[in-house]
Amino acid sequence: MTLGDRESGTRLVRAAAVGRGLGPVLCALIVAVAATGCARSLVERAIAARGGPLESASRESEAEVYEKIPGTWAWRIDYRVPDRLRWTLETWGDEQTYAYDGQTVRYFLGTAPVGSDPALARAVRTQVRWIGLSLLDVLDDERLLVVEELPRDALPAGVASGLRATWREDGTSYLLYFDERDLLVASRGPVDVPVIGSGELVASYEDFREVGGFLLPFRGRYTLDGRPLFDETVLRWVPNDPALTEEAFTRAPPPKLR
Repeated sequence: MTLGDRESGTRLVRAAAVGRGLGPVLCALIVAVAATGCARSLVERAIAARGGPLESASRESEAEVYEKIPGTWAWRIDYRVPDRLRWTLETWGDEQTYAYDGQTVRYFLGTAPVGSDPALARAVRTQVRWIGLSLLDVLDDERLLVVEELPRDALPAGVASGLRATWREDGTSYLLYFDERDLLVASRGPVDVPVIGSGELVASYEDFREVGGFLLPFRGRYTLDGRPLFDETVLRWVPNDPALTEEAFTRAPPPKLR
């Protein structure tokens, strides 16, 4: 319901109440109930504040990694709602990619397929969940998630509102925090990153810029179980990339990140 619809509806309810001789208190109550029924949820507000729905998103980044294999890494992350993920690492030789189509994890060197790894699927699914929640749109799928707004006394300092998102499949929960603009500025939850480690990942997002009509973060800081994991600088976002079809997640991306 739009603001104009809500105002029109409120006037009609008020007129009907007055016309029937209802008292001012009852009239105010009816108007309040009508307005509450039209109120947008935090998920709706956050998606609107971000610029609208994202069916897919791609980002190319540099990251200063502190755990296991420290140094400056370059990567590309492609995601499509609700559970498609492709992560490409730029290395000294061929780029290394793993692609998840919702069931199977495939591994590539350059564009050449190396095979699939069933053992990796569980870890990749935690990453899919994390990235999907950070891009918000999966929160609208009631078949997958139970979403509840956090009470004010459960919010950390510096945030205006928050959500708990719990996966129906296994009860795993993630927390999402928003600023006064309803932009996602922090999140936390369990993630398994092969080679690097597993545990509770906590992220903060900043440096929001407009890209194709969307406000997207260009900096992120990540810790794993309280230890610095990596700081990410996004070099390029591509929202709603038409190349990210479902089939795209069964193969490697074209060579070269940039």
